[in-house]
Amino acid sequence: MNLGSRVLDNHMGKSAVEDRRGFVLPVIVFGLVLMGAMTVAALLTAGDEGRSGRAMREATGAFYAAEAGLNRVYANWDSVKADVDTLSGGSSFDLGWRTLGNGDSYRGVIHRWDEGGQPIYQLVVEGRSGGELGSQKRLSYTLTAAAGGGGEAYKLGECCDATVTVRGDVDVTHSGSTLDGGDEHPGGCGTGGLAGLCYDWAAADVCSDSLYDKPAIAMQDTTLFYWDGEASLLSDPVVVQEPGIDNGTFSQFGDLSWDSLRAMADHVIGEDGGGTELVGEIYPRYTVDPMTGDLLCDTSHPYNWGSPDPNDPCFDHFPIVLVKGDFAYEDSYGQAIVIMDYDDVNLRGTEFDLEDNSIFNGIILGKGCFEVQYEAQFHGAIFMDGNYLNDLCSSDKTFDLNKEGHVTFSQCAVDRALVNSGLDEYAEPQVPGEPSGVQFLDSRSFGEGFR
Repeated sequence: MNLGSRVLDNHMGKSAVEDRRGFVLPVIVFGLVLMGAMTVAALLTAGDEGRSGRAMREATGAFYAAEAGLNRVYANWDSVKADVDTLSGGSSFDLGWRTLGNGDSYRGVIHRWDEGGQPIYQLVVEGRSGGELGSQKRLSYTLTAAAGGGGEAYKLGECCDATVTVRGDVDVTHSGSTLDGGDEHPGGCGTGGLAGLCYDWAAADVCSDSLYDKPAIAMQDTTLFYWDGEASLLSDPVVVQEPGIDNGTFSQFGDLSWDSLRAMADHVIGEDGGGTELVGEIYPRYTVDPMTGDLLCDTSHPYNWGSPDPNDPCFDHFPIVLVKGDFAYEDSYGQAIVIMDYDDVNLRGTEFDLEDNSIFNGIILGKGCFEVQYEAQFHGAIFMDGNYLNDLCSSDKTFDLNKEGHVTFSQCAVDRALVNSGLDEYAEPQVPGEPSGVQFLDSRSFGEGFR
């Protein structure tokens, strides 16, 4: 090997070392940058976790602050009652901010939404935790004020302006018959075959403590009213003329049309042009609970129209019944909304005869004629449109009361029929108040706010 070869070998070794030194430095620098980025990311993540935990803690605190405030205001309603009683519909009362023992706070606001009559309130409580910039939660109850007494039940919506609202002829005859617009809670004892049936809605505390007297009859034309001077007319006034009684009076009930209401019938009895005589057949039917042996109301039976007895399992059963043709209800008892049908093909209405010691509580909506006689007792309200008289109507009168029949207005019977039949859009619920002076009308609502 010569000197030139050794010089060349030394030169090549030195270049390789220098190349290796140039590669390590960037790797070290990159590693340091990566570690720094990871450290910053870890610090940011830790900060986010802290803020998230604090936000969750404040949100939970705000929820429980709202919960505590809601229950405190509800439980101590009497302390705010004087101010709340001055509220009119659409106004509100701010209770201000209150601080809890842990430093969280709440504010209650009471809104009144009804337009008069039975008060409807919304109690809205905002809870706050973490100061003014912390989390917020809102909870609310819908409430009604205590009614006038333990028996306060329902306030009527659409129905009724009189015991009998009629377009057509009215005939009230015979000593012993009674037509009364004075509001009365159903009660008393049956006669004849129903002599053993006694009941008292007022004593059972199922009715409003208030009474709403009405005229006995509201008519489109009072010249069509006939009274023989012997039957008892107890209201004041007895008869009022209402020229506004027209097709709409008998074809639209609240939000429901006549056809919509007919379609809601639970049972259909009779046929157009035919005759149906039910003697002692309308009364409560029951089934037995296989687990407890208790009697249950059999609401599927077409001749079960509930019971006027507050102790009966069928007391709250008010079916909607569509009757057709010539229908006789004799020696029977029940409660319902009865719709007397109109035959569009043969252009005639229905006759309903309530007679022979029968008891009925509720509402009659009819296109045809309605007769009460032979010691039958009726509590509630009647709508009769004589423009659709049935050719079977014996007296050709739209409403005929005679032979010791008794018809009395009852706000309670009307309201219970509307609510228990499922037509509660006609009435505003009134719920008896609890000792706190208010009671829930609806479930609690929840809302969340951020600042």
